[in-house]
Amino acid sequence: MTAKYDYVALKNDLDKSGHPVSPAEVYGFILGFICGGGNLKNTSKSGNFKKVLEQFVFSDISIDGSLFNSLNTLASETLEELLGGEGFHVLVPDDDEKIETRMAYIRDLACTFMPGLSVTQKQLNHLSKDLNEFIHDLVDISRMDVAEPNAAESDDAIEEDMLVLTDHVGVGAQICFEECAARLYPKAAGDFITEDEGAPVKLSAEREEAHAREQNYWENKAKGDE
Repeated sequence: MTAKYDYVALKNDLDKSGHPVSPAEVYGFILGFICGGGNLKNTSKSGNFKKVLEQFVFSDISIDGSLFNSLNTLASETLEELLGGEGFHVLVPDDDEKIETRMAYIRDLACTFMPGLSVTQKQLNHLSKDLNEFIHDLVDISRMDVAEPNAAESDDAIEEDMLVLTDHVGVGAQICFEECAARLYPKAAGDFITEDEGAPVKLSAEREEAHAREQNYWENKAKGDE
């Protein structure tokens, strides 16, 4: 079985290319682009995917075929997992990276998700309540101070913060994809059930578990702050 394109591969490819962009910037944009309904093929609506990347991520600088093929692989695997609807896993650095590095990665990912989304989603006033809440959360995440962990928190608590944050971004990305992009894939769209003012939502055991973990986390956090 072929290994999936991961964070290390993305970082290495970007380092070799010499382009001054981070893995979080590239991945966040690609994720937002796909979730917003951007097509990875050449279409009149989304344009050529390579040109979209060059314009919005690489500051109008051309990228070579090797790097584009790698990013296209990343995008295709991201799309495949979103179509599966069984709990989307955000591409993140390994756990052996410093927690500040991992938190900064999520912060920067949140910063570039919205530009990716806005390529096809010009107006956001038609989005569901859940998706609007997620977008507001992304704004908050993009403003996180990640200089150093809170000294008052244990290592386990900090790691739990990271897990919940990553889960939240993954669940929100799945909701965004199913609401804004599922219609582009008729075979998959039929699998989604409808709730929350007509937004297409596919429930899975893993997604419910992520929701429950997040809810329990914030409830416990609130009790600790009392």
